[in-house]
Amino acid sequence: MSPAGRGRLRIVALSDGRELVFSEEACERAGLTQGMLADPGLLDLLDREERRANAHEAALRLLDARPRSEHEMRTRLALRGFDPETIEFEIQRLRAAGLLDDARFARAWVEDRKRLSPRGSAMLRYELLGRGIDPEAAAAAIDGIDDLELATNLALQRGRRYLGKSHEEFLAKVGAFLRRRGFDYRVTSEALRVAWDQLSASGEHPAAPSP
Repeated sequence: MSPAGRGRLRIVALSDGRELVFSEEACERAGLTQGMLADPGLLDLLDREERRANAHEAALRLLDARPRSEHEMRTRLALRGFDPETIEFEIQRLRAAGLLDDARFARAWVEDRKRLSPRGSAMLRYELLGRGIDPEAAAAAIDGIDDLELATNLALQRGRRYLGKSHEEFLAKVGAFLRRRGFDYRVTSEALRVAWDQLSASGEHPAAPSP
């Protein structure tokens, strides 16, 4: 057997004239050197290392698009046809390199939501659990979120769309918006009351009885 370099690939020439192509990484991990005997064990080793190299490339492409949780990464790699052993090896490799960290992922997810699309802590927890985040990591990520403060700010922003509308329409439209963002009845009701009072006091809404 004689390997010949070709960019990041190597052509492995067998004694019977056949040629197989493997990545440079697979050959290095398999310990391939000039003149090695092409026995079935070596070919199996090369095949395993090639699967691992391909899985790593796929994982890095997924991470280039956006951060992933471990659960998401496992699912995506499985959909690409990688076997469980190869996927587990890649997960461990990414962990060791600091490229997969569910606690960090959860914190980043919450910060992005707060910045781009604020929502209640219960909904955030549901989203994180749906991405395979451990309940403790999910709880830590949402710790300190003030649902009432978030909901009130959203109610003030959304409420300005209904300038000149009735109090009832304000409650219906803004309340439905807050509920879609995952805020419970108590928080929604208080946020609506505070927002209406503030908008009325500033002259942006005509005064009307609070609910």
